Amino acid sequence: MTTEMTFGTVLNDWIPIRWGHDQPDRNIHLLHKWEVKMKHKTRLVTLLSLFVLALLVFVPAAAAYDGRGGDTVVIGKDEVINDDLFAGGKSVVVDGTINGDLFAAGQTVTINGKVTGNVIVAGSSVTVNGEVGHDLFAAGAAVTIGPDARIKYNAYTAGASVESQGGSRLGGSLFIGAGQGLVSGQITNDLLAGVNRLRLEGTVGRDAKIAVDASNTPPSLVYVYGPNMPPMPAVQPGLTFGEEARVAGSLEYTSSKAVAGAASVSARVIHNLPPQDQQLSRELAQRQSASSYVFDALRRMVALLLIGLLLAWLAPRWVTAPAEKLLSRPLPSLGVGLVGLVAAPFGWLVALGVVIVVAVIFGLLSLGSLTGLTLLAGLPVLGLAFFAILFVLSYLCQAIVAYLGGRWIVSRIQPEWNSKLYAPLLIGLFILGLLIAVPVAGSLLQFLAILAGLGAIVLVVFGGRPAPQVAAEAPVSVQA
Repeated sequence: MTTEMTFGTVLNDWIPIRWGHDQPDRNIHLLHKWEVKMKHKTRLVTLLSLFVLALLVFVPAAAAYDGRGGDTVVIGKDEVINDDLFAGGKSVVVDGTINGDLFAAGQTVTINGKVTGNVIVAGSSVTVNGEVGHDLFAAGAAVTIGPDARIKYNAYTAGASVESQGGSRLGGSLFIGAGQGLVSGQITNDLLAGVNRLRLEGTVGRDAKIAVDASNTPPSLVYVYGPNMPPMPAVQPGLTFGEEARVAGSLEYTSSKAVAGAASVSARVIHNLPPQDQQLSRELAQRQSASSYVFDALRRMVALLLIGLLLAWLAPRWVTAPAEKLLSRPLPSLGVGLVGLVAAPFGWLVALGVVIVVAVIFGLLSLGSLTGLTLLAGLPVLGLAFFAILFVLSYLCQAIVAYLGGRWIVSRIQPEWNSKLYAPLLIGLFILGLLIAVPVAGSLLQFLAILAGLGAIVLVVFGGRPAPQVAAEAPVSVQA
């Protein structure tokens, strides 16, 4: 697996954060992208990076500020420090009160007392079971927010395992980037987590955004970060919920599998696929779209061929006569077709309005029988006219153009086939169906065919009825 975050990336994301005393949520956007993207090896790099950062920065600073150092550092219950405290040692225990910020690093860091400012800690085992007046930044193999913890604003955590126990309260949001997470207690604002596995047993006052690994990796593989690891709770694979789990806002989770019971935790659940699964979904959607496009093209071609056979059998003159008109007057046919394409739906709407107005007038004149007769006669006629317009635009216009094209092709391969309507019409419809299936260009060609065919029909209708004989039965010589 490729590590996604380098030590420099961690420093660039972590160091620029500036925490204050009156804005609990101002750092959300700075850390959100980092937390939701963290993977198994990324968390190990982050843990080691922050630990080294604590050793290289916090401990020298402690010496500069006359902080506490040694094998064991203990701040007793009755001890009050009215300044920022820098502490480094194998074991750091804070039971007293610190009126300022706490910076601590050690193999074991335990905070049971009160810190009025921010708490920034790193270690193998980090336990916060006291009062934090502002934000908590904690990184460790095992980070625990105890049942008596009261954190006024946000908690930013990273490690192999992060646990907030029942009874703990966060006045802001909880951010987790870890191998696993066990979230109990109360979170006033949001929960944002990027983990291999997470169990939610507490309440979230606003939204929860969680990225999990849905694979059934054995728990022992998740926690092997090195020797002498502190105790960690067992968390089931994926995203799971306890009976008391509640999210007041939306629950948005990223997982390759849907999570059972999510609907009982939040009224609004959003399931996102991981990036690799999103790519697979896009590829499948593209394949499905391509297959659907081919199927639609075949369906259109079959429909054109069937309608063409019916026209050749039942009304051949309505194909041949407009075709001859189009052949002799192509440009006027296109112009008249454009006008007809606009006028046909407009005229239908006008006719519908006339029927309705006439029916209303008869109703006002108390001529109820005429009102009913107008509607019973007018609406079916308009319905037939509507379907006739659709049929002409969808099939007849294209059949006319296809017949001309098929006749031109047949004259060059088998001229005697032009004595009948079927061969040139079916060949032309097949070729036209293939051309229409071409994206963009096909749609433009279909539009031009509709204009040309419609214009030719209008010219034939207003120029006289089509000749009774089938013009296609006599061979027609077509110029090359």
